[in-house]
Amino acid sequence: MSTSTRIARLDTAGARITTRFLSVTGEKTVGEIKNLMFDEAKKLDVTDYVYVVDGNGALAGVYSLKELVRTRNEVPIGSVMKRNPVTIDYHADQERIAYLVLKHKLKAIPVVDRETRRLEGIVPYDAIISIFNHEFREDILRSGGIHHGIKEIEEMATPASRLFRARIPSLAIGLAGGLLAASIVTGFEGILSSHLTLAAFIPLMVYLSDAVGTQSQTLVVRMIALEPGFSVSRYLFREMRVGGAIGITFALLLMVAATLGWNAPTQIVLALGTAMFASIVFQSFIATYLSILLNKFNVDPAVTSGPLTTIISDVSTLAMYFTTASLLLQSI
Repeated sequence: MSTSTRIARLDTAGARITTRFLSVTGEKTVGEIKNLMFDEAKKLDVTDYVYVVDGNGALAGVYSLKELVRTRNEVPIGSVMKRNPVTIDYHADQERIAYLVLKHKLKAIPVVDRETRRLEGIVPYDAIISIFNHEFREDILRSGGIHHGIKEIEEMATPASRLFRARIPSLAIGLAGGLLAASIVTGFEGILSSHLTLAAFIPLMVYLSDAVGTQSQTLVVRMIALEPGFSVSRYLFREMRVGGAIGITFALLLMVAATLGWNAPTQIVLALGTAMFASIVFQSFIATYLSILLNKFNVDPAVTSGPLTTIISDVSTLAMYFTTASLLLQSI
């Protein structure tokens, strides 16, 4: 077994570790490890894996208990261990544990020092389940614009006044954004009064832009959690290509619908298609880049969800929609 004296923040991997696990050097034989496992079984919190370390305590490999019982006793563990095992940094956010465990189908995950690769401890299965539960509830609350303590919010004993204060901030931002959106529409009263057809398509423009932005944000947040070292430029380029393809598809569909269903003039059809394409591409970019930027400054990208992201999307979509319409319809 191993011991660690480091202190970690409550929401990091280091705070979830146990030091009650079996670690051995590569020279140990499988037979010796089986005996150790039998003798120490009642003292261990992690019995699914044996962790192999070097003379400095750095993690060199891992071997599963299932494979251990199938291996001949005289074989050195260093010759059969799995090298370069999946690990997590001691100070990494605990949410990353959930993603790594799902991706690699693990029952426990070793926690190491980023610089030395020293094995600090193991996040056991029961801690992983607890993390899943915590992060799921936290994401549900954040998606509704509530960024306060999960336990307090969920308790029946929590007073209504506390719940009121927890919900008001993000909704106040939504009100401010809604007023800004209303002022944008008001600023284009002239073109709306001349072309009422434009008003009919406002809900559609706003909805599709919101939906595309939400999809882009969800995908990049997942990428940040699973592959934190991914190429930002390559990812942004790919997302812009996808957003462009989606924008062209729905712009064409909207133009056909406006022509056949509303018998709209050519300029209005072009305005609808152009605005749809521009707003979808913009939302693909801004939702992706904003999440990456927040993560760079150690802010959880999930805080961009809910009313804040919706308002950014709504305001920018309306601005592009009416600006495009004004430019294309000024000659009518």
